[in-house]
Amino acid sequence: MELLIYLILFLLVLIVSSTTNKLLPFLPLPLVQILLGIVIGLFLPNTDFHLNTELFLALVIGPLLFRESEEADITAILKHWRIIVYLIFPVIFISTLSLGGLAHLLWLSLPLAACLAVGAALGPTDLVAFASLSERFSFPKRVSNILKGEGLLNDASGLVAFQVALTAWTTGVFSLGQASSSLIFSILGGFLIGFLTAMTNRFLHSFLLSVRATDIASELLLELSLPLVTFFLAEEVHVSGIIAVVVAGILKASRFKKITLLEAQVDTVTETVWHTVNFMLNGSVFVILGMELEMIAEPILTNPIYNPLLLLGSLIALTFVLFAIRFVMIYGYYAIGPDDLRKN
Repeated sequence: MELLIYLILFLLVLIVSSTTNKLLPFLPLPLVQILLGIVIGLFLPNTDFHLNTELFLALVIGPLLFRESEEADITAILKHWRIIVYLIFPVIFISTLSLGGLAHLLWLSLPLAACLAVGAALGPTDLVAFASLSERFSFPKRVSNILKGEGLLNDASGLVAFQVALTAWTTGVFSLGQASSSLIFSILGGFLIGFLTAMTNRFLHSFLLSVRATDIASELLLELSLPLVTFFLAEEVHVSGIIAVVVAGILKASRFKKITLLEAQVDTVTETVWHTVNFMLNGSVFVILGMELEMIAEPILTNPIYNPLLLLGSLIALTFVLFAIRFVMIYGYYAIGPDDLRKN
């Protein structure tokens, strides 16, 4: 019953946010949703809301990334594969180490491994946030393709770095070899699971067409269930569920379609349904962010143990370092790289 109440509350908040955005279009929709989340948090006791991170990744982030990868221009993204790989691996790991080191310097009472976990959480570019910003602001096509490519794939390296830092924090043991092997296994395993589920989905689609047992409802259910099944299977074998759903989305979009009346109807209905689902999932991300911000800020502002000025200064310093690292490393990539890299 509690879950049903939260669901109804979230739906009402999303309706209010959409209406507010239509009446006051100068207010960004994500900002409205964050503010509404803060309002909910003010009236909700902290002990009453618990976010299951695995469920959040499976039901919200996974489908969002699946749809983004399904709609992405993969050919254009692959033109910039060098800079994307550069951003996914060295830039994220250097950001993790730099931000973690700075956080440890600012908060000496926290273990270094915990600070590195903070750095790993802050390092990767958030594709959901970029997708929301791209609806309001226009970005150069090249920049958009690079950021989309990075956002689709950087969660694997970011999550592995985060998990390694947490393991080192809780056990006191760190192994570079084990961390490297975990990253490789997570990425390759994610690719394999995504490929297998996408091929299975394609087989079921072809089979239903061949026996003339398909309709709009079954086609739609096949597509909507694909990211959920893919993420679940990937997590069950302890590989990257994010990479798996991205690969499944890419392969789903790349399949050859016969131009038939059914396919046209399915595409129309699918576009409408995904538009609604994307709005709900994106909105949920920002509403939950607002609730979490309120729950984090309340004890900080009311408890004398915390130093709000130190925390604000730390936030500014970490943000500055994060942007500075990306700027320096990207500038260095284009400044000292070979000519073919500069054109990438």
